[in-house]
Amino acid sequence: MDYVSSQNLRNTLLINGFWRSGTTWLQQTLVDALGAKSLFEPFSPAAGHQWDQLSHPVSEASRNIYMPLSANCLTPRDRIKLHLALKGVGTHGYTHFLRSSGSPAWSKDLVVKFTQLGFVLDEVADSQHVPIIHIRRNPAAVYASFKETDWSWRFADVRLKQNYSLQDYAKGTVEHERADALLRFDQSPVHRLAALWSLSERAAQRSIISGRAHLVRYEDIVGEGPGILNRLQISSVNIASNDTASPVTNAGRESLSARQRLNDWKSRLTRSEIGCIRSVSQELFPDNGYFQTDASPFGRDSSKIG
Repeated sequence: MDYVSSQNLRNTLLINGFWRSGTTWLQQTLVDALGAKSLFEPFSPAAGHQWDQLSHPVSEASRNIYMPLSANCLTPRDRIKLHLALKGVGTHGYTHFLRSSGSPAWSKDLVVKFTQLGFVLDEVADSQHVPIIHIRRNPAAVYASFKETDWSWRFADVRLKQNYSLQDYAKGTVEHERADALLRFDQSPVHRLAALWSLSERAAQRSIISGRAHLVRYEDIVGEGPGILNRLQISSVNIASNDTASPVTNAGRESLSARQRLNDWKSRLTRSEIGCIRSVSQELFPDNGYFQTDASPFGRDSSKIG
């Protein structure tokens, strides 16, 4: 059905964001509002995608967290998969995760969600000509969510040295620079997440500044409601509030208040973990919008960040 209906596809919207940043909930909200079909995580190993860049033995966790460091790191297989995804063609049952029936497959509108494109948004925008929404969330909240996520793999088992080697990139290239920074922080789970979040978000920020991608913050959507997406003017459809938890919301957090969603990471993480995230993110992405002026290791109230 995907192959047949792709011929009549009218509009495609791409959502990208770091894992545990609200990407699934945002996709679900937009799919419901637009009456669109969805395509879920086409580059996930669970969707049958093989990263040819990882030729040596890699743990399941490291394989799931791999992100191409630039457009030069995309293989022909990756580019074909990307093109098919933006036509609504899924290659594995996992990519149809949010579809409740077969009827959405015939929609002329499509919402695709990725978590691995932070470093390559410019390439995707220039080559695929689709509007992109990038969602960003406080990295401390992201790490707190990862600590409680019950998936087949855990971020605690990620090792960046399994994904990136300086020998694979020529000195002086952006890929070498990024790999070098990631490997310097390949020390503990909190260091790894803070480094990967910071570098990928810094790259995404360039696409946002250039106008290739639109930024929405998790904190703003939770605080004000998804109706704020109407300001992006990417669709004439009115996007109403949606308080429904996504299918990947951590168990026990489905009914939290907005204040809890925004702030309870402060009590779920240690001072040491928060201090590490703050230090790494300030070094690698100084203009990240979080932890910038407050001297406390707990940072500012994320609901008040401008």
